[in-house]
Amino acid sequence: TQGIVGNNLAGEIAPFSFPLASGGEEVKGAALVYIPDLVAKVVQCWHDGTLPGSEIWLKLGGDKGGGSFKMTFQIVNVPNPNSVQNTCVFCCFEASDSITNLH
Repeated sequence: TQGIVGNNLAGEIAPFSFPLASGGEEVKGAALVYIPDLVAKVVQCWHDGTLPGSEIWLKLGGDKGGGSFKMTFQIVNVPNPNSVQNTCVFCCFEASDSITNLH
């Protein structure tokens, strides 16, 4: 099931791989929330006249903790690019950051 969770935000139950205690992996559904139109989100969040009209420099990041994995972006060519206010989580899922799940 997929639905719009908020403005330019979508959520669904998606298949993810989880390790078994006996070895191997098991695929089961887990929550996934993401921004379907990343370009629109960048423009919405940070187009305040400080960005050059012809280029945007993005820094991508990922963080696993608290049972979920979060993917983030920061626009670098703004004042204070590493500020928490300039960080946007654009994808989050409740599973490990294994190669299988990141694909």
